[in-house]
Parts: sequence; structure tokens; C-alpha cells
Amino acid sequence: MAMKEIKSCDIILASPSLYLPSNTTSSLAIKGNIQINLSAPLKVTQVILKLHGFAQFNNSQKATTRNLTTKDLIKQKLTVVNITKTFNPGETLLPFAITLKAPVNLPASVEGKHAAIRYVLTAELTKASPHAIYKTSKNVILRKNTLTNGVDINEKVIYEDEREGLLKYKVFVSKYMAINDDAGEEDNADISTEPRGVVKVEATFESLDNAGVKEVKVESFEYEMYNFAKFGSSSSASSATKSSTPVKKTVTPTSRASAKIPAFSNVSIPNPHHTTPLITPPLSIPISSDDSGPVSFEIPIYHRMKPDSNVSFLEIKHEIIMTIRFDKFMLTPLKLEVPIIVITNSSEN
Repeated sequence: MAMKEIKSCDIILASPSLYLPSNTTSSLAIKGNIQINLSAPLKVTQVILKLHGFAQFNNSQKATTRNLTTKDLIKQKLTVVNITKTFNPGETLLPFAITLKAPVNLPASVEGKHAAIRYVLTAELTKASPHAIYKTSKNVILRKNTLTNGVDINEKVIYEDEREGLLKYKVFVSKYMAINDDAGEEDNADISTEPRGVVKVEATFESLDNAGVKEVKVESFEYEMYNFAKFGSSSSASSATKSSTPVKKTVTPTSRASAKIPAFSNVSIPNPHHTTPLITPPLSIPISSDDSGPVSFEIPIYHRMKPDSNVSFLEIKHEIIMTIRFDKFMLTPLKLEVPIIVITNSSEN
């Protein structure tokens, strides 16, 4: 309800995003201020702050309608002011710190086309007379810190093989791509003037029959995969990458014949998967290589990306597709489909 005395009322967070603890002994508190700007004195009886975390799934059969199913993840309340008090005209700051209960069990925030996990803070000011309640809300972004438990952000995946007896290749590709945590910049354009992330590639090509490399065509995609049948287990899901000791892996090129995206047949929406191209148009990188030494290049991505997520009902994955074309026209282009793990990068990391 509007109050004529209030010019503005906002929740100002100390940090737009926070990292969930990875163990039960650690705590997490959301800190900030309720900022009130008044044009006239305002007498209140209480000010409370509510935290509501929830998972939401849209299982509508039509693209033009929404049929939302919601599951609560956490509900907490903090009393900021519990006595009758008069605030003077001008700016008033009410500091708060709300400590989350069992934060290690909470899934990270995620926003998909058909589903989301959100955490919302709502401040409620109760006016003394005439009785009225003023509300204002603010989204809080909770992340999983994937840079713990021995994760090496510089780890690379190795692709090597011999092609038709004409050329040996070894390609090193970054396993992780760190993006700036732009949780507080939801209104920014999807495409940035500066790269949001960069994938580093190093390669060596050994010509066995004068089969040199001509160019590399690069594409990249973000996949959203839904499973409404698992929606009920969202509270125990995790969006963190499984921790393990980093080991360099040698793999061979994958094929589209073995689809990476599982067919979630239990989802009622017509298109349970959503694909977003991240490089438009595809990037063409000219290469001139022989036995003399390695070549290296970077793949910049300017589109907004979501961090990887593997909550039970919504997976978000990323892939770089490199099509390597050779000088010899009769040699079939080599297609490497490389999964990339996108993680957020902040001062805490």
C-alpha cells in the first residue's frame, strides 16, 4: 500500500550475490540496509524483513500462458523495529543481518526459460495511524562456490587423435570459463561490448601427408534441460560441480549421434529444452600450421551466460563446437564438441 510520506523505500544489500557454504559448520548471513526516504514524519509500529526462497516451474501447454507450480525452500522473518517509532523527513537507514538456517542444504539461484530458483527479501513497514503496511522487495542471488574442493580453474581437456592417416592433432581446451557475477545487472543488454568470458585453445597439428589446417569455425551454445517429474526434489538439489581431484583427460571427438541432452519425456511443456546460441554469427579463425609448432587462440563470448546448474529439474550446460577445416578438400572437417563449465567469478573467489 502506498504511503504519501514515503518518497522511496529500498533494500540495499551489502553484496548482490552470496556464496552458500559447503559444510554444515559454516553460516551465511544476508546483510544490508532498509533505506527510507521521507517527505514528512512517519510513525511506524514495526518494521519486519521476510526471506522467501522458492522453486518455480512453468508447465503450461501453451507458450502464451503460464501455469506455475511453486515449492517453498526457505521462509524466515527478522524483526528490525519492534517498538512504535517516528522517522523524520529525509533518509533513514535501518541495518539488518538475517542468518540463514541450514544454508548448506539450499540450492543455488538459477533462472531458466521455464523454471527458476529465487530468493526474495521483503521489507514491511507498518504505519501507526491510519493503519497501513508498505512493502518493498529485493532479489538475493545465492551461488555455489565451485572454486573450492581442489577445483583448478586452469585445468584443460585434451583432444587428440589421428585423422585418416593424414594428420595427427592434439587440442587443449579450457575446462572452465569464469564470468563476472553480474547478479545486480539484470537490466543490462544481452550482448556486451567486452567479452563476458574467454575460452583458451592450444593445438598442435602434425602433417603426415601435407594435410595442413586451413581454419577453425567456432560455435557455442547454452542448453537448458527440464524435468518436471523431479521438481519435488529441488530442495535437496545442488548446482555445484561435483568435486574431485582435477585430472587431465584425453578424449576423442564426440558425435551428434550420441546426444548429450537427455530426452526428458515426463515434461508436459511442448519444448522441454531451450537452446541459446552464444556466438552469432559463428567465429572463423584462420589457421596456418605445420610441423613447426603449436597454435593458440582465444574464443571470446559476448552474450550473457548463466552459470552451469544441475538442480534436479533444471540443468544448464554449455558447449563449444569447433569445426576444423583442412587444406586438402577431400579431408572431412573435424568436429570437436567440447563441454565448458561456466562458473561465476567474484571478489570472494
